[in-house]
Amino acid sequence: MITHSKDIPVFNGIRALAVIVVFASHASNIFFNGFLTGFGGGQLGVMLFFMLSGFLMAFLYLDKPSTARAQRNFLVNRFARIYPMFLVVVAACSLVNTMGLPLLVYRIKTPDEILEHLLFIRGDNVLWTVGPEVIFYVLFLALWKARSVSVGLFFSAAIVMAYIAWLPMNVNATNSLFTLHDKLPYFIVGCLIGMYSKKILEIDQNRSGFALMAAFWVSLAVFVASFPQILRLLIDLPTEFLAAPWSMPWAYPFYIVATASLFITAVMARPWILTNGGVGFIGKISFSFYLLHYIVLENVQHLMPTHPLRCIALAAVMTVVLSSLSYLAVEIPMRNLIRRLGTKS
Repeated sequence: MITHSKDIPVFNGIRALAVIVVFASHASNIFFNGFLTGFGGGQLGVMLFFMLSGFLMAFLYLDKPSTARAQRNFLVNRFARIYPMFLVVVAACSLVNTMGLPLLVYRIKTPDEILEHLLFIRGDNVLWTVGPEVIFYVLFLALWKARSVSVGLFFSAAIVMAYIAWLPMNVNATNSLFTLHDKLPYFIVGCLIGMYSKKILEIDQNRSGFALMAAFWVSLAVFVASFPQILRLLIDLPTEFLAAPWSMPWAYPFYIVATASLFITAVMARPWILTNGGVGFIGKISFSFYLLHYIVLENVQHLMPTHPLRCIALAAVMTVVLSSLSYLAVEIPMRNLIRRLGTKS
């Protein structure tokens, strides 16, 4: 019986797919002015990340008692997972900016900017997604507590959160829940799918393998067709979508359905394309890869502006190497240390 996410290679495959989508979109933006994927294409990868996060929270914790100690350990584990590498990136960028080194990094320099990032108040460029994750973790504690009372209360709380998330809000903020309200449904849907994780993971692939694999490939094709640049070729998009394509996809239910369909079929079918060792490794280092890839892309483009395909290939290799090193030197040791210290009785 599967009891831990480490036993399920497809989860790392989904992480890898998500980060590859983000990388491809940013490479398209930097080298081809968004021609290949359209500005905002990377949002599709973030949607997958948020949905996977919600699923894993439900899969790993909802069937356990929501005691004070369990919730504390949950927060320690989540902190250990994301904060050390995030701290290293923020500190390194602030140091480069302060010293005036000839490198293109995230705009973090003043004490206020450093503090805003470390407290998840805002995030420059791709760093904005770390704040929502933290907010979602806190909201999950409420869902977890509701589930410990009854399944009905859990679903009621999840539905209320999703409904509130879709209410029109115009708040001058950054990484607050009010600004991220249209991103929350992806995490909530992931949690709801995670409620049925055992049934999904125990589907007999020998009996339904062909149908599941066909459903996965259809879902993947729809997901790829959802890139803004491709979507524009297929349908007439609303004016507001064309005006701000980097922010609009979240608000359309189509994207939740497309992301959920791909996620569910991937978990059920577990295709080789998402479960092989190479993709699995990219999934393992995906957090470092996500934090570092944009910096690498911009600096490589600055050095070799006339060779886009070579730049993208070089940036991909460099990002994998740097991410592997940071995963081994920062993520794993710091995660283990924080968990040992934080989960002691």
